[in-house]
Amino acid sequence: MIPAFEYSDDNKRYHTYGCYLKHRFGQRVFRAAMDIGAGCPNRCGECGSHGCVFCSDGRTPRGRFTGISDNELDRLFREAAVRTGSKAEGAPFIAYLQAGSNTFGDIAAFESVYRRLLSYDNVAGLCIATRADCIDGQYAELLAGLSRETYLTVELGLQTIYDETALACGRGHTLGQFMQGYELLRERGVNLGVHIINGLPGETHDMMRETARFVGQLRPHCVKIHDLYFERGTAIAEMLSRGEAAPMELDEYVSVICDQIELMPPETVIARLTGDGDRRKLIAPEWSLHKILVLNEIDKELAARDSFQGKMFDRQENVF
Repeated sequence: MIPAFEYSDDNKRYHTYGCYLKHRFGQRVFRAAMDIGAGCPNRCGECGSHGCVFCSDGRTPRGRFTGISDNELDRLFREAAVRTGSKAEGAPFIAYLQAGSNTFGDIAAFESVYRRLLSYDNVAGLCIATRADCIDGQYAELLAGLSRETYLTVELGLQTIYDETALACGRGHTLGQFMQGYELLRERGVNLGVHIINGLPGETHDMMRETARFVGQLRPHCVKIHDLYFERGTAIAEMLSRGEAAPMELDEYVSVICDQIELMPPETVIARLTGDGDRRKLIAPEWSLHKILVLNEIDKELAARDSFQGKMFDRQENVF
């Protein structure tokens, strides 16, 4: 048996987001995810027109963000808070700008949104989802300033380190471009999250492991990993129907995930290990609808291996 994992207080063998937030804030903290209407350069013609092949909103163009009224923002936050459930009443929130690229547009308009959200009494921090190619020096300075004022995480979608996969999936940027944006924020001390998708077309188990190894060497604050899911109305669903892509089996996914957990630094927060596909649109994989089942299988596999987060992490290696 291994000793208790250093970053766990519930027998998990990896560093969960819930555990991190509880220790940081001394109580349970919720996330209020909202869509303020941020656009994406990969959906409005700047680097692509239809988004990534797996994007369920890719055929709804959205351009650069120009602003939102205070009243509308207040309404969106209230609705997001209610969606977390009645148990969250009165509890602190992380305001989570989840939809779109929330640094793609007018910087003054975005700063107004960030600061208004942080002005709410029950907001304990801010999480901003965006693309690394939507980070420049001005945004990096703004986000660095905010990170000195509050608990801030900037989530960047990478999905894969392989440019050939990214091209086939219509990502609209390369690994090199991702690294430029990542470094602008890293060197200013901003907490960074990185997204990975397993099961992208043409990728092998070894390729998915290598993406995780690379991300681990970036030493991000947190990572989110989930399976590729096929939703109606997406380009990836059309690829599925033509036999050009296929969903992962649960046992294959669990094996890959456990390999990836072993490659992450123990201090990196594992914010997600399975996806939340829209059950109204989901075609496959069906098992992805059963989050507790997937997490239990991951726990069982790590126990069977007598393994834990960071077991294969090499602190001597560094991508910078």
